[in-house]
Amino acid sequence: MTQSIFDSQAFLRSLADDRELAEELLSAFLEDSPIRHKSLGNALDAADTESASKLAHSLKGMCGVVRADGLVTLALNMEHAAKNGKLEETREYYARFTELLAETKIEIEQFRKG
Repeated sequence: MTQSIFDSQAFLRSLADDRELAEELLSAFLEDSPIRHKSLGNALDAADTESASKLAHSLKGMCGVVRADGLVTLALNMEHAAKNGKLEETREYYARFTELLAETKIEIEQFRKG
């Protein structure tokens, strides 16, 4: 059995099973996360670890709201690595975050259809 990347049950419980609010939050996540993700990538390309740390922190919060715990962990790791000036380590976490973000979006879309 594979574990879900997006914990839809925990997400709904955190919203008192309010599906309308869930839809609003998921829509915001799907709209905003690519923008913040791209901004983080641009900061890493520019070797701007200070901005990267702040952007990773922002992504961490967004991912936490939708209960995507794997993304939260990776964003936290990016935030700390960037804050400590470890650019290559931050880029490695970013690559893994990018892959997991794509998988998370698929799970969210499946949840929205279901």
